[in-house]
Amino acid sequence: MTPTRDAATVLALREVEGLLQVFMVRRDSRLGFLGGAHVFPGGALDEGDFAAPMLDLMVGSDRVAAPGRLHPEGPRACGLLAAAARELFEEAGILLARDPSGGWVDLDDESERARRLIAARAALGAGTGDFAEVLRGEGLTLDVGELRFFAHWITPEREKKRFDTRFFLVRAPECQSATHCAIESTAGEWLAPGEALARYRAREIELVPPTIASLDRLATFSTVDAALAAFVDCEIPQILPKLVLGGENVAILYPGDDDYESGVVRAPEGQKLNRLVLRDGLWDRP
Repeated sequence: MTPTRDAATVLALREVEGLLQVFMVRRDSRLGFLGGAHVFPGGALDEGDFAAPMLDLMVGSDRVAAPGRLHPEGPRACGLLAAAARELFEEAGILLARDPSGGWVDLDDESERARRLIAARAALGAGTGDFAEVLRGEGLTLDVGELRFFAHWITPEREKKRFDTRFFLVRAPECQSATHCAIESTAGEWLAPGEALARYRAREIELVPPTIASLDRLATFSTVDAALAAFVDCEIPQILPKLVLGGENVAILYPGDDDYESGVVRAPEGQKLNRLVLRDGLWDRP
């Protein structure tokens, strides 16, 4: 069985004319992992994310990383929050950092600091920068206290590349305009959850099952406040999907489905279902 890598994914939220939206990027189709799909910014945990220089610059982690909630090891739990913030900056240009006055850093003011941070973002995306050094050099602190633990997905066991991923919600600072990085992604846009799902069903965009499930759940909230409030301290279960191949049928079973333990898809009559089924190239919930 392929071992998993810890990873973090962030759903950055905003409201426009009373409509809840989430920022999504389109992965470059030339990439081997999720190429061409619309995803949320995210990536694997790096050693620098839980090293002392990074942890010393963080505030608010005690409000999110309760003992054992994100990870059994405290430093790695805080590192997942740092990874979430770093990936959000690299892939969406949203920086969860505060200046000495306590306000969110302004990336839209065309100041020298904003230009330096934009250049630092490009270096980080190219793998030549150090996130902690960037923050320290600008006198900023990384505020992860606004992140909300939203979901916990583990890649199915049969996959060759596996991640143990924590999903987070966060409100995007108003003084920062989200943009895709143009390194791993070819587009970025704010989408209402229902709009993204409708575009998927119309075959206008590609989505993968964890993204579909996340959009489904997010669509139940009408405001950013409501979404964030729902995930302040609730229990987040681990979700290890089971991919089942049987003849012409392809299904993904989730905990709670009557067939999850056996891993064998039976006729659905009278069963408790928690699954996605691949129908005509699209994932559908029966």
